[in-house]
Amino acid sequence: MTTVEKLPVPVPIVGLRLHARTVAPGSPHAEKVAWLLSLQVREQQRQADAASLQTFANGAKQAIAALPKAVGDRLDEVAAIAVELGLAVAREIVGNALDRGFVDPTPTVARCLRDCVHGSNRTDLVIRLHPADLELVQRQLALMTELRDEVAGSRFVADPSVGRGAVRAETDAGRLRYDPREALERIATEVRREVTA
Repeated sequence: MTTVEKLPVPVPIVGLRLHARTVAPGSPHAEKVAWLLSLQVREQQRQADAASLQTFANGAKQAIAALPKAVGDRLDEVAAIAVELGLAVAREIVGNALDRGFVDPTPTVARCLRDCVHGSNRTDLVIRLHPADLELVQRQLALMTELRDEVAGSRFVADPSVGRGAVRAETDAGRLRYDPREALERIATEVRREVTA
């Protein structure tokens, strides 16, 4: 039921109407009262929606904050896979080049001849090469006149146990072994170590 009260004031003020929370059915103001009462329900619903939206926004914020770490972790995984793939390709390329005889071991042999530490015998240097590399190396060394004495004082042996492109040099003082495949594996180990660091 709605009651209208007039307050005696000299200056008109905004009208104030008080409504009961329950209205008798059929009352002329029942619809307005129901609408006013529904505002409270709407406000409660709005607050609930705002709270759920805030919860969603906080969750999204946390997910976005965690994204760089997740991407970094995935990139680390992808980097490791990419490195291994690259190393496998490098192994295939080096292996193919060695098998086809594209790697000339002459510079390694020349360095061994120049830097060799002999034992008690000056002619104790034995250089072992793959049989397919021996002729090429001897032909190239014949063109290097500065090494003529070292070549004459060394013995060259065709050894099938030595891989293509590899060199084994032996003296009474010690031995040196160079194999491009082993060098590639040492490089691969260093690359892996750098990627995981």
